[in-house]
Amino acid sequence: TPNPSEYIRLLNSSISQGHIQIDHVEITGPIHNQWPPESHNRIFIDSPNQSDELLYAKEVLEHFMPRAWRRAVTTAEVQQKRLLYSSMRTEFDNFEQAMVEVLATVLASPNFLYVARDSTLEHKKPISAEQLNDYELATRMALFLWCSTPDQELLDLAHDQRLHEPSIFAQQVQRMLADRKSQRLAKQFVQQWLDLQLLEFLQIDPKAHPQFDPELKLAMQQEPIAFFSEMLTNNHSLLDFIHADFTLLNERLAQHYGVAGVFGNEMRRVTLTDEHQRGGLLTQAGLLAMNSDGVDSHPLKRGIWLLESLLHDPPPPPPPAVPEIDLADPKIAEMTLKQRIENHREHAACRSCHAKIDPWGIAFENYDAIGQWRNSIADEPVDASSLLFNNYEISGMDGLKRYLLAERQDQFTRALTYKLATFALGRPLTFADRSSIDQIAADVRKQGDGLATLITLICKSDLFHSK
Repeated sequence: TPNPSEYIRLLNSSISQGHIQIDHVEITGPIHNQWPPESHNRIFIDSPNQSDELLYAKEVLEHFMPRAWRRAVTTAEVQQKRLLYSSMRTEFDNFEQAMVEVLATVLASPNFLYVARDSTLEHKKPISAEQLNDYELATRMALFLWCSTPDQELLDLAHDQRLHEPSIFAQQVQRMLADRKSQRLAKQFVQQWLDLQLLEFLQIDPKAHPQFDPELKLAMQQEPIAFFSEMLTNNHSLLDFIHADFTLLNERLAQHYGVAGVFGNEMRRVTLTDEHQRGGLLTQAGLLAMNSDGVDSHPLKRGIWLLESLLHDPPPPPPPAVPEIDLADPKIAEMTLKQRIENHREHAACRSCHAKIDPWGIAFENYDAIGQWRNSIADEPVDASSLLFNNYEISGMDGLKRYLLAERQDQFTRALTYKLATFALGRPLTFADRSSIDQIAADVRKQGDGLATLITLICKSDLFHSK
């Protein structure tokens, strides 16, 4: 805690006291409960040798480098950094300043920046060349479940060559999922899976939607992440991503949805009813808004997003020289959006792709550019009915959800398995991985479709344990 003498000094205590009116006081965090903070003490560890700088530098490096490089380090590697410290010490006022520079070189090393094969000879387990050793397995677990480096417990198990043992591995997966650091998995995976960067750069026309503000945009970004986190914590069914009777809202987003009784900025679980016209990912305002043009809905964007993100069935790229919708044509200008899309589909070059995309996107038409429910457009009733390419008729969002839950459960489960496995491995999946993905998807269906169950099955799979 800073000493008051560092920032308060009385120049003349005998003069008459002045009068100060304080308008407001602003404290900028982070606010630490202790000083130095815990993060500092995890690096500059307590030691009886702190007075011997060279010996203490060695201890700090031996503690820090294995955590940063996610493996055992050799004596030569530690000595190299210790010599660097010795050469730099005179350039700095104290030990910690010099060590910070040395530790920065540890973090600038490819050993920290890249996930590489463990080239050290020590602590190698004589297992299949295609399997991860214990340190590599600890790294993969931490990067997947925590989006971070392994903690000391994982490193200790890897050092003892016990992490690959099935019972210990299963215990560690459950421990990591229960840790609050698993919230990073929710944030990082959802941002990639659902393309949330589109929402980051979203530009909404203030004339068309004056109620859109930064607080609403922030809440829109938070909802899908908080929803995934809630699903993971409670092992909810994967099918709740298609439709659920709850979501997570704060006061601003609840106002946007017309949900009463929600106060404050914190996202919390809220029960939904049919009158809210919400539930699952498909009706979350942020995902609807990022797939609009900022003025109105955009069925093409929404249809492509559904096919790519939720069904892993992206449409082919458009052919060259595709004609755009001619809004200068008075006949086309008078058409509804759905009619324009159907007219555009009459072009032979457009028909094959749009027949696959448009019906999905039209089902979203009851939601405007910022994801608000609407019953009419320009005083005309919304027509959100469409005919899928397989001649299955769906009517609006309810019809779309019913169809997905009735006919596409397996496809959605496999798609999410594929996306999560890609994230877990940190590489694109190949044709050789298909059988593993099929098996994991089939297993999670047999075991109740839980999200945490799916993640656990991915971790236990041969795919996850292989190089």
